[in-house]
Amino acid sequence: MTKIKMAAALTALLCAPTAGLAETLSLADSLNLASGNSPQVKRAEAAKDEASWKKVEAYSQFLPRVTVGGTHLLDNKFMVEQMNFGGGPTSIELIQPYTIWSARAEWLVFDGLANYDRYSSMSYGATAAEKEADWAKFQINEETKAKFYKALAAVELEKVANQNVKTLEDHLDRAKAFRKSGAGTNFDVLRVEVQLNEAQSEKLNSEDNTILARQNLLMSLGVDDTGQSLTGLLPVPDAQKIASLNKPAKIERLDYQAMTDREISAHKAWLAAYKHWVPKFSVFGQADYYNNISKGLTDQDFNNAYSVGVNMTWNVFDGFASSAQAAQADARQVQARESVRQAKLKDTYDFDFWKRRYLYSAALYKAKTVDVQKAQESVRLATESFKAGTRTSSEVLDAELDLFRARAGLVNAQVSAAEAMISLELSLGKEL
Repeated sequence: MTKIKMAAALTALLCAPTAGLAETLSLADSLNLASGNSPQVKRAEAAKDEASWKKVEAYSQFLPRVTVGGTHLLDNKFMVEQMNFGGGPTSIELIQPYTIWSARAEWLVFDGLANYDRYSSMSYGATAAEKEADWAKFQINEETKAKFYKALAAVELEKVANQNVKTLEDHLDRAKAFRKSGAGTNFDVLRVEVQLNEAQSEKLNSEDNTILARQNLLMSLGVDDTGQSLTGLLPVPDAQKIASLNKPAKIERLDYQAMTDREISAHKAWLAAYKHWVPKFSVFGQADYYNNISKGLTDQDFNNAYSVGVNMTWNVFDGFASSAQAAQADARQVQARESVRQAKLKDTYDFDFWKRRYLYSAALYKAKTVDVQKAQESVRLATESFKAGTRTSSEVLDAELDLFRARAGLVNAQVSAAEAMISLELSLGKEL
C-alpha cells in the first residue's frame, strides 16, 4: 500500500508542471509555440535550405567535371575492312578493345560569362530566401500577438457581459418586488425584461467570441484546445510614442528587401539565358586503360592511352528552345520589378493608415478611461440617491448600464490600438 501511495505521489509530482502549462497560456508561451510549430516558418526555412543548395549547384559550373566509366564485351562481332593485296580480297577485322576503363575530366573555360550570371542569380535568390525566412518568423510573432490580444479582449468583454446580465437580473427582481408592494409599475418590470433579453443575447455572443478567438489562437499555434485560459493584460496605448514617428527613407521590411533581391536574381537569370548564342569553350583530358588482345578481365594484356585537347560547342539551332527560355526569364524579371514597385507604393499607404488608426484608438482609449471614471462616480451617486429616496431604481440601472458600455468601449479601444500597433510594426518591419 505504501508503494502505491509513493508511486501516485511521484506521478502527481511529475505531471504537475505539465498540467500547469496546459491550464494557462501567456503571450510568451504563445510566441514560443508559434515559432516552433508554425507551418509558415517551417516552409520558409525549407525554402531557404533549397535556395542555398541551388547556390551550390550553380557554383559547380566553375569546377571541372570528372567522370569514370568502363565497358567489357561479353560477346562481339567486330566490323571488318576489305583489302586487296593483289592475290585477292582479304577481310581484316578492325581492332577494338574487349575491355576498357576510361577517366575523363572537362573544364568549362568560357561561355560568355553565363555561368557567372547563373551563380549570381542563385546567390541573390539564397539571400532573398534567408530574408523571407526571417520575415516569416517576425510575421508569425506579430500575428500571434494580434490573435492573443483579440482572445484576451474577448475574455474581458465576456466578463462585462456577465456583469451586465447579473445586474439586470438583480434589478428585475427588485422591480418585481416594487410592483408587488405597489411602489413600482408593470412598465418598470417590462422595461428591465426587454433589456435583460438583449443582454442575455449579447452574453451568448460574447461567450461564442471568446471560444472562437481562443480556438483561432490555438489553431495558429498548432496545439489542441484543452480548455487553456489566457493570462496577461492588454497593452495600454501611448500616443506620444507614435505621434513623432516618421516613415524611414529606406524600406527596412525584410520581405520588401527580399523582393528586391528576387528582382536582381531574375535579371541575372535573364542575362544567363540570353547568352545561349555564345559558343562554349572547354579543355578536357581523357585516360584509357584497355585490352584489345584478350577477353579476360585479369589478363596482363592491358595498355594505356590518353588524349588532351580543347572542345568548342555552339548552339546554332535548337528549335527556339533557348530563345523561349530567355523570353521566359525576361517575363519573370518584369514580374519581379513590378512587384517591387507595387510594394513600395503600398508601403507608404500602410504606414500612414495604421499610424492614424493607432492615434485615433489611443485618443479613444483616453476618452473611454475618463468615461469609465465618470460612470463609476455616476453609479455611486445614483446608488446613494436611491438609498436616500431621491432617485429611482431605473435611474440607478441606467447609470450601471452606462458603466458597462464604457468598460466595453475601453476594452475595444485597447484591442483596436493593439491591432493598429501590430500592423504598424509590420509596415515598418520592426518592433516599436
